[in-house]
Amino acid sequence: MLREANVMQQLDNPYIVRMIGICEAENLMLVMELAELGPLNKFLQKNKNTSVKNITELVHQVSMGMKYLEEHNFVHRDLAARNVLLVTQHYAKISDFGLSKAVAEEQNYYKAKGHGKWPVKWYAPECINYFKFSSKSDVWSFGVLMWEAFSYGQKPYKGMKGNDVMQLIESGKRMEPPVNCPTEMYDLMTTCWIYKVDERPGFAVVEPRLREYYYDIAQ
Repeated sequence: MLREANVMQQLDNPYIVRMIGICEAENLMLVMELAELGPLNKFLQKNKNTSVKNITELVHQVSMGMKYLEEHNFVHRDLAARNVLLVTQHYAKISDFGLSKAVAEEQNYYKAKGHGKWPVKWYAPECINYFKFSSKSDVWSFGVLMWEAFSYGQKPYKGMKGNDVMQLIESGKRMEPPVNCPTEMYDLMTTCWIYKVDERPGFAVVEPRLREYYYDIAQ
């Protein structure tokens, strides 16, 4: 928990949940700013009338927060719709930095010591195969988060076990687009799911693509 607090103390971005302080009572507590509407996936499950424009706006905000983390050499390692909290219906913030790591400048990835209880369905192949985590593996998770958002909070790879998911990905297959998902957004998801790390874009590329699409539909 102190490690999470240490990570959060160093972050200052409008799209990342702010840490207000640490409370050392009988139990250690992190005091965070309140994001009243709760997790993105739960919100969308309850609010099926949310427009594609609104979803795109929220997903774009997450990409801005992630671009900030990428620029500051932070790897989130647990990016998923459940860890995006809504302040309002038009304002999303990234939370849950329990697994986050600051990555040394000369090394752009973090190597885990082995499997913990990992959210495999959100993890890039290199995380599972080589325990390597980088901003590019966060991009893969972001693709899954986009899929969750445009499917109104459905579970990714529904009914599949971790091993089945890994086999599916290794065979070159990917999740089908959610119903009524804009083609541009599904194209971006599949770009986030490029197998080879070197060919997968970073958030510096993903964020402007989302921004352009959002501005297009917002007009």
